[in-house]
Amino acid sequence: MYEAVDEVLQTFNAVWVGNVPFAAAVGEFEGNINDIEDLRDQQEEDTKGVTQDKQNKRQALEDQTFTIGSIIVFFASNTNNRKLLEKVNFTRTDLKEARDNELPGMSEQVHQEAVTNAVALLPYGVTPLLITALGNAIAAFVDYISKPRAALIETSAATEQLPPVFVDTDKVLTEKLDGGMELYRVSNNNFYTQYFNARIIVNSPTQKRALQAQFVDDVTIEAIARVNVTVNDTIKRRSSQLGNIRVQSLLEGAHTLKATLPGYVDVNQNFNVISGETTKLEVRMVKV
Repeated sequence: MYEAVDEVLQTFNAVWVGNVPFAAAVGEFEGNINDIEDLRDQQEEDTKGVTQDKQNKRQALEDQTFTIGSIIVFFASNTNNRKLLEKVNFTRTDLKEARDNELPGMSEQVHQEAVTNAVALLPYGVTPLLITALGNAIAAFVDYISKPRAALIETSAATEQLPPVFVDTDKVLTEKLDGGMELYRVSNNNFYTQYFNARIIVNSPTQKRALQAQFVDDVTIEAIARVNVTVNDTIKRRSSQLGNIRVQSLLEGAHTLKATLPGYVDVNQNFNVISGETTKLEVRMVKV
């Protein structure tokens, strides 16, 4: 509903732009919309992807630890070094069942013994490259240990922050913009009527005709925040911190999008919307 109201406000921008208090209320309203978009982005962050990345790094660490550890066991047995053998004799089950905070210590023990016996291990196929790779695998896994939990905490925090923003946005509408619109009931009844029609719109998820676009740097593919976006020359948005915009209730068919941001080449792009679907775009922007 907020997007529908904002679309009407932007369509009739020339009518109210000189009304300073009303323009300030519109700015406050649109600022809240941007905040909601940022929080929605945080809510939609894919924690499953982070979890899978962590699992992949753990599996790589387990494999490298077991491989090098097994070769050191071979070396220790040949040299009758029982103390060394016992230090690194981890089975695959030992590594698999180790807790996240235990595995790096076990792997580091193997890594340290590989470094200490590097010269003697060369004939066994343990090269400096393999030893370095194990050290990197330890560091990579340690870096990811807390990421899934952190992602969940971030998502939860965003969910908790949304209700107060909704309350404040509704307050801006009911206490400021709705009242301010009375000035235009007679002087511009078309604006007045479209505004209050938009105020009662409820978007049906089964009949959505929407756009979701993300703006990224053409070289780094990193999200670009606060891109100024205009859809069909009337609907105005600014991309969120994760580079996203969403536009609801578009007519089925062809539409246009323009994106501008200082330091980047302007983008003009056509897209189509199908009833019942959300059109998803990745818009790559090129630096000047």
